[in-house]
Amino acid sequence: MIKKIFIVCLTLCIVSLSACGKTEKAITIERTSGMPIKLNLERKYNTIKLSGVIQKDNGLYFANTLEDFIDCYNNYYYRDEGEIYIKPYSEWYSYVQYFGRYKGDMHYEFKADKKIWTLPTITVYTPQDETIMKELTVDFDDHSYTEKMYKQYEEMCFYTLKAFFPDMNEKELTKLYKKLNKKAYANIFRNVQGFHSDNPPSDLYYRDEAGVYPYFAYGESVRICIIPVTNKVIKSYKKRGVKIHKL
Repeated sequence: MIKKIFIVCLTLCIVSLSACGKTEKAITIERTSGMPIKLNLERKYNTIKLSGVIQKDNGLYFANTLEDFIDCYNNYYYRDEGEIYIKPYSEWYSYVQYFGRYKGDMHYEFKADKKIWTLPTITVYTPQDETIMKELTVDFDDHSYTEKMYKQYEEMCFYTLKAFFPDMNEKELTKLYKKLNKKAYANIFRNVQGFHSDNPPSDLYYRDEAGVYPYFAYGESVRICIIPVTNKVIKSYKKRGVKIHKL
């Protein structure tokens, strides 16, 4: 009888898989809303990465979904902080983009507290019918600058970059987001050349199939933007005068 119970317990403890790779266990964390979130913790020495791009309707997308990104971000954040940060995307502010280069796409926007409009955000653009990602941005309202909020923005930059570039260490990731933000402030575009226009950025950094660039226009937020890239995309940016940097 004891042997049978032991076998059943082992069956119930099968390790699950997440977008971030194989995990050791799943932890359920209670949020203040009363709805628990199941969080997958990665193996300590496992190399984890959001990777791959796909072509769809003449557009380029990450093969991973918005849900995959949230899982990866929260896994890394939990490992360092002992809690999760990003809520399920069903709780994000969302609408169909009605203008600019992403007109007709879904606009998903997360902030830690919806009541505080000036908090830094993470924004993701996807097709209306699925959650594969066309672009992801980390956004900071510089016009309402406080040291505390900027620190929170930098933390969001760090864990977002970590999800896409997991083989870069903490020092490299910190140096990268600081460099990107410095570039954003050094190359402020006119309002008519805002993020939703087709104006190219000053610089594009890339590693494998993920590209990241800074963007800041008058009247808008400072942004670190992550897009799927191919050799064709990189060459296209270069032809438009964008400085290309391989990470």
